[in-house]
Amino acid sequence: MKRPRSAAFTPLQRPSTRKRRKAPTPPAARTPKRPKGRAPLRAEFRAWRAEQPTALERDTLLVPEWVAESVVQEVERFLDAKLREDFAERLAAKAHYLYPRHAHFKKMLNRPGNRGRDNLYMYMRHWTASWLKRERLALYRRLPWSYYQGQRLPQGPAAPLSSGAKKPLIPA
Repeated sequence: MKRPRSAAFTPLQRPSTRKRRKAPTPPAARTPKRPKGRAPLRAEFRAWRAEQPTALERDTLLVPEWVAESVVQEVERFLDAKLREDFAERLAAKAHYLYPRHAHFKKMLNRPGNRGRDNLYMYMRHWTASWLKRERLALYRRLPWSYYQGQRLPQGPAAPLSSGAKKPLIPA
């Protein structure tokens, strides 16, 4: 035998059986409707993203060629010297090569926000320092220690080294 539902409530707890009319919401307080063109824009963006030439650009929307050019300009301005014409191309090619083959590199570039871009700058600065060490040792010795670890160069030109001075291995 079923108990009547009203037995579960005390008189003060009993829900009202009378329906309340809600006051009409003023037009300014209503939530705006989604624009009709929003879904097609998403589809258009997905199609554009799928057309990107490399996996690195498709996944991260980073363009290594632009980052490499920026790093090379930064070093050239600081050292007041011209680097090889293909230096930026080599940096970008290394990033494109490593992205699908190195899990940690891929993970570092897929960080949220600007961290992926900042990590790409860090790697390219480190590679630039290592290539300068191998190819142009005099320029490498004018770089600050922090640049070897991927940090930005300080503002202003580098101090020229005297002909007989050697750079210390450990920074002061």
